[in-house]
Amino acid sequence: MTAPGESASSPSVPPRPGGAGRIIFINRVYWPSTAATAQLLTDLAEGLAARGWPVHVIAAGSEPGPRHGVEIHRTGDGEQHHGLLSRAGNYWRFSRHARRKLAALARPGDLIVPMTDPPMLGPRITAAARRRGAAVLPWIQDIYPDIVTAHMGVLAGLFLWPLRLQRNAAWRSARCCVTVGEEMARTIARQVGPAGQVAVVPNWAPRELQVEADDAAVAARRAAWGVAGKFIVAYSGNLGRVHEFATILDAAGRLQARSDLVFLFIGTGARFDEVRAAARRRGLDNVRFLPPAPREQLAASLAAADVQLVTLKPGFAGLVYPSKLAGALAAGRPVLFVGQPDGEIARLLARGQCGETAPPADGARMADILERWRTDAELRRQLGRCARHAYERHFAFGAALQHWSEILARGAAPGEVRFALD
Repeated sequence: MTAPGESASSPSVPPRPGGAGRIIFINRVYWPSTAATAQLLTDLAEGLAARGWPVHVIAAGSEPGPRHGVEIHRTGDGEQHHGLLSRAGNYWRFSRHARRKLAALARPGDLIVPMTDPPMLGPRITAAARRRGAAVLPWIQDIYPDIVTAHMGVLAGLFLWPLRLQRNAAWRSARCCVTVGEEMARTIARQVGPAGQVAVVPNWAPRELQVEADDAAVAARRAAWGVAGKFIVAYSGNLGRVHEFATILDAAGRLQARSDLVFLFIGTGARFDEVRAAARRRGLDNVRFLPPAPREQLAASLAAADVQLVTLKPGFAGLVYPSKLAGALAAGRPVLFVGQPDGEIARLLARGQCGETAPPADGARMADILERWRTDAELRRQLGRCARHAYERHFAFGAALQHWSEILARGAAPGEVRFALD
């Protein structure tokens, strides 16, 4: 398996091979959406276009293109959806319209890069791409339908087995699969067998975080939140179904007597209302909920916290990777991870000496870590410096762009794409 920064600085990789076909990304969301995959795709597509790659994007919406060298093909579908049935209908319509757009656009020699919004997009795109003589290179952010099985149990897994077979067949026929974490790569490799190739390129922090926020911007953000002078523990980003929140609320309850300490949930997501209701039931007046920060304010929003939280439920480590980790490290703040103590994220924090891990359901340990950090400003500064270093080493956009350039160059060249697997 390719290590996150292994080939990022390789000088032998050209920005774009001569005569290569076009790169066609497919994802439901793209600029101007502020969804996480939209921001990632916008960064990558525009970065590749600046290097000379001919880049196209198929996405929902109606905003015109091209933009910054990227040709944008809109399906007309809306981004917003409410409720399970509405979401399923939105996903189905986009997949259908995206296949039609691809059938009209793709030609031999193109590289098609489907993402995982909507879930199972790759298998639905693969047949259309291959009929047009194009190669497929899936960019896998989440592993479906396994995530549904992990949520709902064995019976759901049996019902969804045909979808897994379709997905695995699409992965095996791909030039290679690109995913965002080492544990996810191992999950994919177990499914595709020796014929499949897997590369790892971690998701980067938004490019606005390349420069750290200045003290004035941080002070202004804390004042705007009404928490100036407090010790701020922040969860910033999507409150999703795979994230662990009970441990955070337990720790907040244990620390409620600390009038100078506040927990902030900054974002939205499927579990936002659930977590807010749970905090209210417990009477946690040291827990507050705020809307997500605009991208131009993201650096100050992340840096305004003294501690950033990242969480993941047990059993999901090989299926998703919390992208918020990159932003938390870029902000130069200690990271407290609630999740598997021997997992990939816990190991990264330990190696980088930039945070600690509390196991799920261990609110007492989480509270102890926060209390220790609260009372030791020099330790927080040291952890923060190491966090920024870890970001620059593993999650900087420039390294990811170079790594993607190498993968696409290999994918566009004749012969098999080969990566070393652990």
